[in-house]
Amino acid sequence: MIQFAPARNRSTTQRVERCGSTDQHWGDQPVDPERMIADLEARSQDILRRSQEMQDQIRQTAATASSTNGAVTATVAPNGALQNIEFTPRAVGLTHVQLTQVVMEAVSRAQQQAAQQVAAIVDPEFGGTEAMDFLTSFLPQPEDEPQPPTGRRRAPQQPGDDEDGFGSVLR
Repeated sequence: MIQFAPARNRSTTQRVERCGSTDQHWGDQPVDPERMIADLEARSQDILRRSQEMQDQIRQTAATASSTNGAVTATVAPNGALQNIEFTPRAVGLTHVQLTQVVMEAVSRAQQQAAQQVAAIVDPEFGGTEAMDFLTSFLPQPEDEPQPPTGRRRAPQQPGDDEDGFGSVLR
């Protein structure tokens, strides 16, 4: 955590005197060094407070999403790390390939939601800046809606009548 020490009026005055004059101006306005330092300290305290609030909000962020067919539900942390995964009875009839697809779909959807939530938390402070552009460049992009698995298994291929089942001799 960053700690800020209170300003020391004596040293501020000494620094200004070393610069040659205590009567400094910014444009047409006279500058009071003590006031300027107090304003900077107040602004830095406000930035620190807002930063801590953002960190707390981000830490509390989690996203849960289900696959299109409802067979899998995934929950991820704000960084996209998988926290929980649940399977419904609909997952029982799926092949291992189909199950892989619906797990990845649910996790991907949850990660997209978490990323959008984090971006929404950060946007009020950094929206429209290069920092926000940099952050959003790493957000997962929504994918096209996957076709729901049919749950049907393909029948094994049977050799033709004139086949002996050993395959081609021309390998």
